[in-house]
Amino acid sequence: MHMSAPQHDAPAPVEPGPSAAGTMLRLDDVSVTYGRGGQALAPTRLAFEDHAVTVLLGPSGAGKSTLLRTLNLLVKPTTGQVVSRDLGALAGIEKIREHRRRTAMVFQQHQLIGRLTALSNVLTGRLGQHNFWRTLFPLSLEERELAMTCLDRVGLIDKALSRCDQLSGGQQQRVGIARALAQQPSLILADEPVASLDPASSERVLTKLRDICKEDGTPVILSLHQLEYARRFADRIIGLAQGRVVFDDVPDRLDAAALSAIYGT
Repeated sequence: MHMSAPQHDAPAPVEPGPSAAGTMLRLDDVSVTYGRGGQALAPTRLAFEDHAVTVLLGPSGAGKSTLLRTLNLLVKPTTGQVVSRDLGALAGIEKIREHRRRTAMVFQQHQLIGRLTALSNVLTGRLGQHNFWRTLFPLSLEERELAMTCLDRVGLIDKALSRCDQLSGGQQQRVGIARALAQQPSLILADEPVASLDPASSERVLTKLRDICKEDGTPVILSLHQLEYARRFADRIIGLAQGRVVFDDVPDRLDAAALSAIYGT
């Protein structure tokens, strides 16, 4: 079991859960410090594998979003490095750009263009695959067919020509997932993707993310506040407290001692 109870005020770190075999992305002693705000993420070693849904769990300010955004270098590590199986250590603008092209993000607030149709929004997931001049022209028929397939996978093909500002919150989030799929990513990151959704929509979105992971072999790493969803949908839970990993194991091992380490109760 990969969990340690906190000692005094500072939670104790734990060793990373998965083995090195099959690792597609890892953090090697990555830490993040925000100016005078102090350390948001203590030196961390983690490895992520294919076919797995990993949930980052913890209270507000625990470091979930910092850790998640470090995985595609939206937050630059203060120390350590992010290492990709295909690209090696992610240093230098070209490697980082290529990693971001392969990494899709699903946001809490959807980040859609409301006046555009669902199909048009999904097609924006293809823009990163082209240079600037190519993006000035309509995308190919093949890419439009891909976008329709992505909408079909999230159950929204009948809404392809509907404006996104006419869709419900849950439908908009599924459009965001379809846009991520259109990117044909090797990794999907989701930052609190169900925080603003009702329970029925939340279950639909999380089920779809898990289905994509299992059907495509694409790892999904998401941050959540809801403990019950973490237990139901995760293959692995990483619990954070005060910028440190204090739990890293399967959901069945998330017992009272683990919850105390994460939430300090």
